[in-house]
Amino acid sequence: MNNSLRDQMLKTGLISKKQAKKSEKQTKLKARQQRKNNTTDENSISSVVSQKRDEEIAHAKELNRLKEEQRFKKELQSQIHDIIQRHRVNESNADIVYNFVESDKLVKQILVTNKQQQQLTNGHLAIAFVDDGYHLIPAPIAEKLLERTPEIIVCYNVNSTTNEDDPYADYKVPDDLMW
Repeated sequence: MNNSLRDQMLKTGLISKKQAKKSEKQTKLKARQQRKNNTTDENSISSVVSQKRDEEIAHAKELNRLKEEQRFKKELQSQIHDIIQRHRVNESNADIVYNFVESDKLVKQILVTNKQQQQLTNGHLAIAFVDDGYHLIPAPIAEKLLERTPEIIVCYNVNSTTNEDDPYADYKVPDDLMW
């Protein structure tokens, strides 16, 4: 009973030695291919798992970048709000209406004093829009805000050099001119 099926078939003459060797080679080849397929399956599974892990890491990095960007924007808005609240020079007793153009098309108004009107005209003050309101701020603060967020400054008359070809350069603009 210790004889294998192959040996038994050889003894009875059902198969020849050539056929027995051929079938043995085929079984070994199938076993080898099956082991190879198992390792490739394991490799493909591990590659899929590592690819999935890489995708999750990339997604997490993108989320972290977006959160950091939002935190930075929020922090910048807070800093700008604090700067404007600390340095604004709006006065409650202002009685002169100062008109200015916002976004190259909208004419807006703010109440100023006579001194503030002169400072706005000369470029010593600027107008900033924060928290649904217009605030007068000094020129150095406006320069700092222009570096960070230029869209906040809505009116700033920068002192520019006069044009030499300007025919009206010798004429001074009257103080009482309002538009």
